[in-house]
Amino acid sequence: MRIKGIKRGRTIEIFEEIDIPDGQEVVIYMTSEKSNKIVNDEGNFWKTLLNFRQSEDLETMGIEPEIFANVRDESPGREVIW
Repeated sequence: MRIKGIKRGRTIEIFEEIDIPDGQEVVIYMTSEKSNKIVNDEGNFWKTLLNFRQSEDLETMGIEPEIFANVRDESPGREVIW
């Protein structure tokens, strides 16, 4: 479920009615223009991907660890001469 809202002080105003009972605990994953950019000083995609997989609780998002099994070769690949 994706729900949009706006933060006002310590309150988040939700733009639409949601079917969740009062008192129900919720988890909020926040995004913004700044957080959507991948900033990587080393320019190493593989390292960034591994860090992402370790830092995010993907199972709570419905993403099982098996989805990433054998999807990317860890080798640096061939040398390209321009």
